[in-house]
Amino acid sequence: MRQYHFKQRRWLGWSACGLLAAMPLWAFVSNYNERGQHQYWFKPGSSGFVSPNVMQYTSRTIKYYLDPNGFSEAGKQRELDAIRTAFDQWQQIPDSRLHFEEAGFVSGKPEVNLFDNTNTIFWEKESFLVNGGLDDIRGSLGLTFRAFFDDFNLVEADIVFNGLERQWTTDYVSPAFNAIFVEAVALHEIGHLIGMEHATIGSSTMMWQARPGLNSQLDLSADDIAFVQTYYPADGLSDKLGTLQGQVELGGEGVLGAVVLLEDTQGNLIRGTISHPVNQQWQQGFYQMTAVPPGDYLVRVCPLDHHLASQFLINGPVIDYFRFPEPTTDFQPSEPVAISIQARKTTEQRLSLQPGSAAFRILGIQPRVRDLSLLTLERSTAQITQGDQDIWVGFYGENLPSEGDGVVVGIRGSGIETKIKQYRESLFGDLDAWLIQLSVETDALPGPRSFFIQDQDGIAYANGFLHVEPRSPDTNQDGLNDIFQRSHFAHWTGEQAAPSQDPDGDRYTNLEEYQAGSVPTQASSTPISVLPPFSLLEVEVSQDGASILFESQPGQRYQLHGRHDAAEGPWTVRGEPVTAEGPTTQILDPSTTELNTFYRVEVLSR
Repeated sequence: MRQYHFKQRRWLGWSACGLLAAMPLWAFVSNYNERGQHQYWFKPGSSGFVSPNVMQYTSRTIKYYLDPNGFSEAGKQRELDAIRTAFDQWQQIPDSRLHFEEAGFVSGKPEVNLFDNTNTIFWEKESFLVNGGLDDIRGSLGLTFRAFFDDFNLVEADIVFNGLERQWTTDYVSPAFNAIFVEAVALHEIGHLIGMEHATIGSSTMMWQARPGLNSQLDLSADDIAFVQTYYPADGLSDKLGTLQGQVELGGEGVLGAVVLLEDTQGNLIRGTISHPVNQQWQQGFYQMTAVPPGDYLVRVCPLDHHLASQFLINGPVIDYFRFPEPTTDFQPSEPVAISIQARKTTEQRLSLQPGSAAFRILGIQPRVRDLSLLTLERSTAQITQGDQDIWVGFYGENLPSEGDGVVVGIRGSGIETKIKQYRESLFGDLDAWLIQLSVETDALPGPRSFFIQDQDGIAYANGFLHVEPRSPDTNQDGLNDIFQRSHFAHWTGEQAAPSQDPDGDRYTNLEEYQAGSVPTQASSTPISVLPPFSLLEVEVSQDGASILFESQPGQRYQLHGRHDAAEGPWTVRGEPVTAEGPTTQILDPSTTELNTFYRVEVLSR
């Protein structure tokens, strides 16, 4: 009989102030044992001992079972659909061979049990103690428990969500304040289920923390994709990609826990990993990035935050407490080194560092705002969108250099124009702030960027803590805008959300409803129920809101909808339905006091 071993991974908790949420990767971060064997499913030597109830080896399929009760009685169908969507996203990674099968529902009370040959996913709503009373979920949003053989082959896993301390939501358009978005947490925990650890890039799905609600972890990053393409590759993929590896050294000695970052030649962040401790396969300071597309890149090194710091973005223990409890942090960030990656080849690159303690560090992030009177301190990624104009982001830290000779504040990467920059001393306690007004090019490369601040004493980064979102995302490449699908379908990667489907039976496909701006899940909302643009006669904005005048038919009911982009994004209900009393009607949108909204009017059934 083979020996079982067990490993648990924490995901999201929150800070004492109750505003931050936290989660657990490497370029990418993977898990491994003392022999250098990495942890993943489907290893040929021992997979024959794994129950067919858990996985199917020949098709590379992991089976999972859901608790039919979800989190809430009213929302359980949408909550389970959100979990299914998360599995779909991992499965749809291109050039990979990783499949999931929903094998059924859990019968009876679900529990963490790594001996029952069942990968179980559920919300614990009765007790903080799980896994036979051995583990406490207090302060976490989710935990993933993994069982594995001596060769580090995964053989079973359970995921438990915390249903006792926080509210959960699947509402993409109007999520409840401070509620946790099911899909984001599920995406992260499934990353652990397939073998990943916490990330070194701020915008990765596997970042150890994220803000509640909608956040940058809803879409898989290049880090996440590279893990799947490394350990679950499609046939022939390895012949198309290359590897970067080497040693990180300081004074001739290997460095533990240095962050190694891969960028394109314009400084856009692509991947991140960490230098490892010594084991039977490599010396301390070894790093490796696999599944790298051929091309020219830049590679640089940064220290983590100190493990004892009370304020930090990423430190060693939140990546892996046992491997990086006290990583080396007394060195200066390195200058970028140009490298070339070739297919089917390994590029060796030694990275030498200079000693020195940081004079300052970035310890917090200012998310996207338009009004500088609405500042907040977070430790999660600021999200901006292609085409954004004159919005504000920024960062916080202790003893940040103020305005003066030699101080440079900016964003590393392309497609972003920085405009006004403001320094504010001791804005949140002892934390100083640099606020940056910026605009984003309409064709800016989607993905992570890095904040930086530099003076004569050194440079500090927040790597990947700014993320450019696509204006018209289509991550599952089905030809339909993801925002539209997420706004109307909890299982937005499923068959009913596909462009050619007609789930409300009104004889208009989802694609046709998207193009018209109608609702694909309501038969009464069709492309012909939306008034043509010329029917809107006038929009006036006052302190009470926006007043929209439009042509109408007496006795007909109408509903106003609005959005902030003329061409993209979900339409949201504005104001209350009105019944027309004459040839023109006015509807008030009290939520808008600026000319920054586009409107349409829909005819309602009488």
